[in-house]
Amino acid sequence: MKKQLLLIILLGLTAVLAACGNDEPPIPVTVAEICQQESGTNITATGYLALPGALICEAGQCKINFYDDTGSVLAELVASDSPDSGKMQLPPNQYTADDLHFVLKDGTPGNHTTPVKITGPVRRPSDFSCYLDAYAVEQP
Repeated sequence: MKKQLLLIILLGLTAVLAACGNDEPPIPVTVAEICQQESGTNITATGYLALPGALICEAGQCKINFYDDTGSVLAELVASDSPDSGKMQLPPNQYTADDLHFVLKDGTPGNHTTPVKITGPVRRPSDFSCYLDAYAVEQP
């Protein structure tokens, strides 16, 4: 009985610790510095969003270009037909740069000419690629 109780307590403690996220403030970087960070590092960077030549969308999330004058990287945003705060609108199958529409954290609509500050963790699916998981898209 004591072993079972100890196991339940350990499992509960593990769940509580896993639920506690990283409380470190995001590291401010330029877009060119994003892929120099370790996977999972929470960063914030300022730039612009743009639809790529080939749009990659899976499970309600799309990878689009995030760029500034130092470089470019893919940023993954939640996408929807009727987006709300921090999400992008799914573009039509045949799209142009003008078809990029998203909603900032404060509810303000944005497009490819809107400067944004993106905060989120760096993801590295392989040794040769990285992207930014955009948790927050807001005005700089």
